[in-house]
Amino acid sequence: MRAEWRDVLEQFYEKKNRAWLSGDSSEMVEHGSRPDVVQSCIEEIQALQRSAKDRGIRYRKSRTNVKWTHASLTTRGKARIDLLEHVTWIYQDGDELKHQARMQPVRMMLEHSEGRWAIGKVDRLGEKDERNVIKAALDFRVFDSTASVRRYPYDRRKTQRYAELWWNGFNPQYKKFDVDCTNFVSQCLAAGGMPMDFAPRKDRGWWYRHQGPSWSYSWAVAHALRWYLENSGRARPVANPQDLMIGDVICYDWDGNGRWEHNTVVVDFDRNGMPLINAHTVASHRRYWDYKDSYAWTENTKYRFFHILDSY
Repeated sequence: MRAEWRDVLEQFYEKKNRAWLSGDSSEMVEHGSRPDVVQSCIEEIQALQRSAKDRGIRYRKSRTNVKWTHASLTTRGKARIDLLEHVTWIYQDGDELKHQARMQPVRMMLEHSEGRWAIGKVDRLGEKDERNVIKAALDFRVFDSTASVRRYPYDRRKTQRYAELWWNGFNPQYKKFDVDCTNFVSQCLAAGGMPMDFAPRKDRGWWYRHQGPSWSYSWAVAHALRWYLENSGRARPVANPQDLMIGDVICYDWDGNGRWEHNTVVVDFDRNGMPLINAHTVASHRRYWDYKDSYAWTENTKYRFFHILDSY
């Protein structure tokens, strides 16, 4: 029985991998218990295709590796499968071939009926989950900055190297968060030389103490880091993504309601000077900055672009 459901998922991912490039998702539908079951996967592929059209790029190759992280079967002909999709795309950007990659946690419910396994539900875990962790930091507005003397240089290449090293992993020197995007960006900033701004309260400063460990809201919560960068004097907002540099930060408000839910770090640029970013939660490598290929993105999404100062 285990081999049977594994065969279904392997076939599904073979077809999904082809669909990334062709845009034709029709073959995937046959593996769902109902036509609408894999609709979220179809929308994901369509979003990538729209993003490619908007950017004027062409995807040339797609590679999908799937790692099973948990499987549990019930006696009632159902199975819960947790897995990690690791997708790498090669694309044509003008005269250059470039790549981007993503690691997406997925939970699938499978159903056994009429002698076959079929996919009953697909839940993509990650970017939308960021909406649920910001309540404690919504009122993060006041800052006690202790780094007022500007003697600390910010090394953008060190930030970039750190972001490249850990985009798909977790530095054991820090706590791993279920929603890890801001923790990852904070680590990148610290690696580049931004000094800790220690304070006795979690709603002050920007800091991580390895003893304990303990951390400020601004270290680990997207909403709080956005306001810290705005008010601490360590960054300045810029109007356009083209004004950013390697090592700068982009903040995202998916619903445009003033609750900032995601942060990324700039690691490169495309041929038009638009940022490519690395990120956590859904681990992303050299992803296009606007996230229009994400299921968390909406027409109301707002961005805030922060240029990190060259010294503190």
